[in-house]
Amino acid sequence: MRQVSARFPRARPRPRPRAWASPIGGRSNTGSAGSRRARSGSSNRDQGSLAIFDAATGAVLGAVAEVGAGAHDICLSERAGKAFITAETANAVAAVDLETLAVDVIPVGPLPHHCEPSHDGRTIYVSLASHTPAVGAPLLAEIDADDFTVGYIPTSANPAARAHAPRPSPDGDTIYVAHDVGNEVTGVDVESGDIAFNVAPPIPRAEEVIATRFGDWLWVSSRGDGTVKRIDLESGAITGVVAVGVEPESVMLAPSERTLAVSLRGWPATLALVDTARLSLLASVPIAPTAPCGDVTNAPSFGDLAVMSRDGRHVFATFDRGAGCEGGVSVIDVRTRQVVATWPYPGKGRPHGIWYTRRKPRF
Repeated sequence: MRQVSARFPRARPRPRPRAWASPIGGRSNTGSAGSRRARSGSSNRDQGSLAIFDAATGAVLGAVAEVGAGAHDICLSERAGKAFITAETANAVAAVDLETLAVDVIPVGPLPHHCEPSHDGRTIYVSLASHTPAVGAPLLAEIDADDFTVGYIPTSANPAARAHAPRPSPDGDTIYVAHDVGNEVTGVDVESGDIAFNVAPPIPRAEEVIATRFGDWLWVSSRGDGTVKRIDLESGAITGVVAVGVEPESVMLAPSERTLAVSLRGWPATLALVDTARLSLLASVPIAPTAPCGDVTNAPSFGDLAVMSRDGRHVFATFDRGAGCEGGVSVIDVRTRQVVATWPYPGKGRPHGIWYTRRKPRF
């Protein structure tokens, strides 16, 4: 690993060019068909490793044994040709070259948790100290995907709040941030750094957010009460609530925006599918097989994070069965609401973050 000497903190985030398009590698991608003719990557927080899967076959195409202690989430900048993995207990973000798998280490702090790229791939936004009220302030780290310089963006006027997961708006002008500690959702203006939007009603353990393409609604997962909530972006009011199950986290909109997929962190590992028009639960899909592990005859499975393919056909969801057992990735067909494949993660530990890309491997 090559250690990067980052310049931080920067007083203000410098303006970024804005893209007027959907993301090119994110959890809410839209685009061409052939969702499983691509690859996906998953991080393992116990191993501190990264595995790259062929999204059509589940074959492991490559692996990086060391991306940092507490490897938690993963996101890609297609423009920079890098995967970024948050190493939560190392206070760093690993940048992995998509061509060579070489690793650079970017110091940030404290406790980097979730990450998301800007639409143009120039910037990586990373939440910090997401579950630790006594550490730091409500901040996002802003990493330049090319030179790895780091700045910081305040995300809440409440000093006790903690940023959990960022997500750019469809036009790229705003970064919406869910705060697990503080129970709120805010929107930060990308150019000014001002907090330009705040949802007044408390949202118990707000985990992830995603805005609709035309900017009318914002969906947020509420881990504290087992629901997803629809927010009117003009008024900030909560206009819909759907009970989905135990500890919802990742939220993904299909291209039609008629279906919202939600990963659940509870037991057993499950993916919820929501009808966004009728505000109703379509299905709860168990995503992990029950199998022996050590002395446990039927090791319980816990859900983690998930990503949707660009065409909205498949969801790739990680699951774990504890640090001493084997976890993996399940592939769910959104239309049939069935698991169509399960890939074991190489080695024991808890797979957690996952990302999807159509970029062909060259390593």
